[in-house]
Amino acid sequence: MTEKRSEYRKEHRKKKKQGLFQDIKSAFIADDDDVDVNSDFQRQPEEKDDGSGNDQVEHFRENASKENITDNEQTVNDKSLRLKKKLNHAIIIVFLLILLVLFALFRL
Repeated sequence: MTEKRSEYRKEHRKKKKQGLFQDIKSAFIADDDDVDVNSDFQRQPEEKDDGSGNDQVEHFRENASKENITDNEQTVNDKSLRLKKKLNHAIIIVFLLILLVLFALFRL
């Protein structure tokens, strides 16, 4: 005897609900399973400072990143100023065209 469609659907719904609860449950359980990760993308253990000038390199990198941030902020400000100028020019042009159309309607 073959199973009916309703029985089939009931079984799959039950499995689906159980699977959902298992997924939620597994999200809160900390499994320390090793994951196969490409060695190029693994974190390297931090090396201790041996006084070989790494502090200077790190200081340079921090300053460079701060300069990049200020440069990015400056370019954002420049872009916004340019857009404001373009918007002001467009508003003036539209206003003048409206005046021209009104003049043409009432004078001609």
